[in-house]
Amino acid sequence: MQTQLTSNRQLGITKETRKKSAFFGKKRNEYTRQSSMPAQRLGKHRNAKIYMWRRVVFAVAVVITLSFIGKVVLGFFGAEYVSLELSGNIHYTDVQIYDVLGEKLENIVTDSEEQTAAYLRESLSYIKEAHVVKHVMKRALTITVTEREPFALLRFNDTSKTTRSHIFDLRDSGDALSSADSSFFLVDVEGHVLKNIEVEETGLQKSAELEGMVILLVADNQLPKVGTVAQMSEVTLGLTVLKTALLQEPDLVTQIEIIDGSDSQKIEMLIDALPVPVRLAADTIDVGLHHTALLLKQHRARVLELIGASPSGTQPYLDARFQDALYLGGYTEDD
Repeated sequence: MQTQLTSNRQLGITKETRKKSAFFGKKRNEYTRQSSMPAQRLGKHRNAKIYMWRRVVFAVAVVITLSFIGKVVLGFFGAEYVSLELSGNIHYTDVQIYDVLGEKLENIVTDSEEQTAAYLRESLSYIKEAHVVKHVMKRALTITVTEREPFALLRFNDTSKTTRSHIFDLRDSGDALSSADSSFFLVDVEGHVLKNIEVEETGLQKSAELEGMVILLVADNQLPKVGTVAQMSEVTLGLTVLKTALLQEPDLVTQIEIIDGSDSQKIEMLIDALPVPVRLAADTIDVGLHHTALLLKQHRARVLELIGASPSGTQPYLDARFQDALYLGGYTEDD
């Protein structure tokens, strides 16, 4: 009896276990079948075409909106709308800056301030530095420029049409600023060519800008381009003499009229206080200028007396190419 009861209990447990197993197995099979079903494709969905057209319309709207905004922003800087706030300028007016930027105004919004500043430096020879600030909402450009200062006047002689003459002949004949075979260019202290000076039939008209400007003689048929640096050796030596005199002998530099640097070992310089040229050497420029300045201060009368006593047919000169002395030399007209 007891054994039968135990068997019945075991049978009940077994039935109950089977029911639970069948139930969970059914759930597991349903879950498995449901998760293993392939995802519905977008094209099979009944609203797929609607969703696709909505996306296409949205993308087109975005493109049109961005294009309109870009056109409006660029329109802020159209040639008829831009206003300039210019400072630091002497040689250029607002209108001249405006005209130069006219072709670039449509790109200024997308270009950087550095690109705009570089364009100004390349297009306007007097501008050394430029700082550009954009004000899109104001439709304005603020430009602060630093301009180059004129330092010397270059005289280019056409060697194919003229013969080279001694430097003092230019002053004595009054031909330093007038010649049909010469071209004149204004440069700054770095040799940067600022502009070409027009020469009339009566000669170079000295304006306030050219007053007191030192002339550097250059024998070259290749003329420099405005906005570039003149690379000729005569220009380099002449500017070196002027800069050295400006630093060491400021009283002397105001009296220098003409410099001929065609020969580095025989740089000739005309001074207003002396009727003869002074010769310098490239490796002793500072010493030569110092001796010349002392001569003018202490022994000018004696030197003028010696020059006046020079034999006829000779052209005296002061030789300042030595470290410890200054000599009065001379040569004949045939030399």
